[in-house]
Amino acid sequence: MRVTFEPAARNELDGIFAWIAKDSPRAAHEMIARIEVKVMRLETLELAHMGRPGLVEGTRELLEYPYVIVYKVFEEQDEIVVLSVVHGAQDREGELV
Repeated sequence: MRVTFEPAARNELDGIFAWIAKDSPRAAHEMIARIEVKVMRLETLELAHMGRPGLVEGTRELLEYPYVIVYKVFEEQDEIVVLSVVHGAQDREGELV
């Protein structure tokens, strides 16, 4: 399966990097690399659904502490779309539509 990122998810990754890089650019690079490695594992068909069920119906979530990676699998298009990358302490309940 092909993995893509919504522009908003890429922006969130940029924000995560910038936040961490204020204290440690090396740690920022390492965190983003860990998130990207975890996400790219989804390309393996058997692992596409490895995340837990998401808060929004039809989504799944991977954890790369302290971040939650929200994604959706589109079987027909053979694609996985990363929708969001948020800090696990963030209140996401208020964001549900």
